[in-house]
Amino acid sequence: MPPRKPRRAKGQRRPAEPPPQQPQPQPQPQPTVPQSEPSADRRHPEPPATPPPPATPPPPAAPPQSAAPPQSAAAPQPPADEQSEAGADRSTRRKLLLAAGGTAASAVIGAVIGAVANRITSSEQAVRDDRAVEQAKRTEAQRKPPIAANAYYYNRSNEAVAWILPVPLTGDQRQQLLHGPRPLDGEGPEGFPDVVYGVARSTHGPVTRLLTRIRISVIGQWTGPVFVRQIRARVLKRSAPMSGALLYRGSEGDGEPLKIGFDLDDPESIARMINPQDDTLGPAYMDSRTLTLTPGEPLTIDVQAYSDRSYCEWVAELELDLQGEKRLQVIDDHGRPFRSTGLAPRYQDRYYVHLINGWTADGAGPPVGKK
Repeated sequence: MPPRKPRRAKGQRRPAEPPPQQPQPQPQPQPTVPQSEPSADRRHPEPPATPPPPATPPPPAAPPQSAAPPQSAAAPQPPADEQSEAGADRSTRRKLLLAAGGTAASAVIGAVIGAVANRITSSEQAVRDDRAVEQAKRTEAQRKPPIAANAYYYNRSNEAVAWILPVPLTGDQRQQLLHGPRPLDGEGPEGFPDVVYGVARSTHGPVTRLLTRIRISVIGQWTGPVFVRQIRARVLKRSAPMSGALLYRGSEGDGEPLKIGFDLDDPESIARMINPQDDTLGPAYMDSRTLTLTPGEPLTIDVQAYSDRSYCEWVAELELDLQGEKRLQVIDDHGRPFRSTGLAPRYQDRYYVHLINGWTADGAGPPVGKK
């Protein structure tokens, strides 16, 4: 039975096949010489005459590792496992360096893109914020009037004035007026019910006209400029002039008239220029004037109104232009209309005041001013 070949280990290369053996010449058989029985005392057999040729030994099995070229004894090489580990380490370091470089490059590119995007986004966001703020301002401005206005009766202390009541004074009012404390300069019976106050114009004694002086203070509160296109008076109520009582306080002379006036007897009572010689009204004031209010800008408008035939309750109206949008703003006496009256031909009760002696009763009669 032929000898079994050694089994290869897993992963071991197949050993190289031995070269085929050449047939060996068979020795010729020798004649057998009978041998006698060895004696008991013989210890070693005699060698045969011709020894047989030795058999060719089989080739040795290949080592489990692959054959490597012989190495020089002077430079020993590390084992294959250490070479593999060193190669793996170099490959890992190379990958780590490449990964780190890629990460750094990505970070730089990302930072640049982020900065550019942030700049663009910040600019766009700033524009959006500005638009939102502007829209909020416009929305808030829509909720309130384009201008803030405050109006009140106004006179100058050096002018003659008169107080008109619809009925004569009561006993208490007469007692308070004649026997009360001496009035100071400029004081009058403003606290009497339904009294109408006015600046008096007189000619050689008789009072010819009562002027209602109004001062209007306005401040722009729109988001842009406000253009005042027209100023007018609108009469809410009209009746006969008051004729109950006339209280008069004279002065050293008439004051200078204002520049703007309303004729309350005119159905279209627009603001007109005042002729300083005779208080007559001329052309429309806004035909030759431009009034503009910027946000936060104050403006004061002094006007005077009169009626020669009626008692009137009225308000002032400002026609505004808000960059193409028309708006009408009403100005009154803190929620109440202004009040003006013409002169009656005769009064049931008349009084006049001296700055030294105080008030004096003058009885019934026409509107005559005394100093």
